[in-house]
Amino acid sequence: MAHIVSHSTFEDGGQMKDACRRLYNTTGPQKSTTVQHKKEMAAANLLATLTAPSEINSLSFSPVRNLLAIAYGNKTVGIYDVNGKEIGENPISPLIGHTYAVNTCCFSSFGTMLASGATDYAVCLWDIKSGGNIASFENHTNAIRKVVFSPNSSLLASASGDQTIKVWEMSRRKLLRSLQGHDTTVNTCCFTPDSNYIVSGAFDGHIKLWQASSGRCLQTEFDCHDLGVNDCQFSPTFGSASEAYQENLKTINGTIHYLLATCGSDMFVKLWDVYIDRQADTYNITKRGDLSGHQSTVWCAIFSPNGKLLASGSGDRSVIIWNPLHGEALQKLTAHTSFVTSCAFSMDNSILVTGSNDRTLKIWQINIHQESNSIRSQQANDGKSKAIASLQAMTLDDTCNWLKTIGMERYEKQFRHHQISGSILPTLTSISLMRDLSIEPLGHRNQILRAIQELKDRLDNSIPDEFLCPISREVMTDPVVASDGYSYQRQAIESWLNGGNRLTSPMTNAPLNASLLIPNKTLKSLIQKYLDGDRS
Repeated sequence: MAHIVSHSTFEDGGQMKDACRRLYNTTGPQKSTTVQHKKEMAAANLLATLTAPSEINSLSFSPVRNLLAIAYGNKTVGIYDVNGKEIGENPISPLIGHTYAVNTCCFSSFGTMLASGATDYAVCLWDIKSGGNIASFENHTNAIRKVVFSPNSSLLASASGDQTIKVWEMSRRKLLRSLQGHDTTVNTCCFTPDSNYIVSGAFDGHIKLWQASSGRCLQTEFDCHDLGVNDCQFSPTFGSASEAYQENLKTINGTIHYLLATCGSDMFVKLWDVYIDRQADTYNITKRGDLSGHQSTVWCAIFSPNGKLLASGSGDRSVIIWNPLHGEALQKLTAHTSFVTSCAFSMDNSILVTGSNDRTLKIWQINIHQESNSIRSQQANDGKSKAIASLQAMTLDDTCNWLKTIGMERYEKQFRHHQISGSILPTLTSISLMRDLSIEPLGHRNQILRAIQELKDRLDNSIPDEFLCPISREVMTDPVVASDGYSYQRQAIESWLNGGNRLTSPMTNAPLNASLLIPNKTLKSLIQKYLDGDRS
C-alpha cells in the first residue's frame, strides 16, 4: 500500500525566471494609452510525497485525464489518480504481467492504452479501462529501455539493449519493422510531432534520425553525449509543431523545423534544431546549446505540454526546471535522497511529478503568476495595436516611447536630435551614449544598454522561428526560396552568395544554384498576418 505525506512548504524556494517573453507593442504617434505587459514567473511547490513499493523507473501522465502510470522495479506498473495533492491508486492497479523489472511506460495520445517495457525483453499493451493485457510483443532479444507512442497513436516504438528500435503497428498489433544501425544499447527514442520520423539515442553517445514509414536511417549525429544518450524528446509546440502554424509551414517550402532535447551521462542537457526538407531529401541536426547545472548523469529530460518548461532528473538527486527557449535554469528541486530517474508533466502544465530510486514520488505544483509592467504605447486610428517584430522595425517615435517605459524620457531630446531609431539601438555603446548623446551618468548609460539587450531578447524570442531569416535572424520582409529548399531574406541570401565563392547553402553546405531564388509569397503572407495581429 502506498503512503502519502502532504507538504505545504517550498523546496528551493527561489522563483523561476521569465518563462515566456512578450512582444513589445507600439504603433505610430496617435492617441496615447497604457498597455499592461505581464512577465510570467513560476515556482514549484512540493504538494505531496508518495512512498512507492519499489524503485521508480519511469513515469507517464495520461493526456486526457490526471492518470499517472509508474513503472516499478518490482515487475508491476502502478496506476494512480492525481488531483492536486490527493493521490489515489486506481482500481485497475497494479498491472501485472512482466516477469522482471519494468523500465519504461507510456500512454497513447488518446489515453486508451498504456505500453510498458521490461528487462524480460517484452513490450506489453494494456487497456486502461479494464486493466487487461491487450498484447505482448516478444521480438526483442534484450531488455527494453524505452517505449513511446507516435503522437497520432498509430505506431509504437521500443528501444532495446539488442541495439535495435522496433516499430509496431497498433491497428494490427504487429511488428512493422526493425530499425538497425546502432552498435550499442539503444537507451531512448522519440517521434517527431508529426509522427513521421524517429530519433534514437544510444550508449555510445550517437543519435540517429529515422524515417518511420520506411525505416531508413536519414542521419547520424556522432558523439552527442560522452558516455551515452539517456533520454530524448521533441518540444510539442516549437517551430513546425506549433498548432497555429503547423499546417501552413508544412507546405511553405517542404522544410520542417523541430526542437529536440537530449540528456546523457556527461551531466548535460542539450538542445538541437532538427531541420527536415522532404522535397530535397536533406536533413540537418544542429546543436542549439548545452544546459549545464547537474553534477552527475542526467537520466531524463521532458518538455511540458505547452513547451514552455523542460524538466531534467539526475544522479545528483536533483531536478532542474529550465526555460528551453532561453536556455535558463529556472529552479533546482532537491527533495529526493537518491538519483532521479523520471519526470512527467500533467497535460494542463500545473503538476510536475518526479520519481526516484529512493522509492518516493514527489508531486509538485507549478504555480504561475504574473508581474505587470505598464508600458506606454501609442494607439493607431483603428484602435488596434501593432506588434513590432524587430528593432529594425522601430521608428524614432517608437524608440522615444520605449525610453519612457524604462524611465529615461529625459534623454528623448537627444534621441530625436540624432534620429535614434530601433535599427541604431544595437550599435550604441557606453562611449557613444556619453560622447554623442551627452548622457554622462554611468548608471543611466548602463541602464539604457541593459534595456536595449532585454528588448532585443524579448523581440527575438517572441517571433516564430520560421519567420526569421536563417542568416540575419531578422523577420523576413522579402522571403525567397533558394535551391536548398530553405527560405531567406532576399538581401541576406544575395549578400551571402556575392560574398566571395560561397556558392553553398548556409544551412546544409550543399551546392547552391545562385540564380534560383523564388519569391515565397505564402510565407510572406503568413508573416504579414502575424505582424498585423492575426494569430489564428
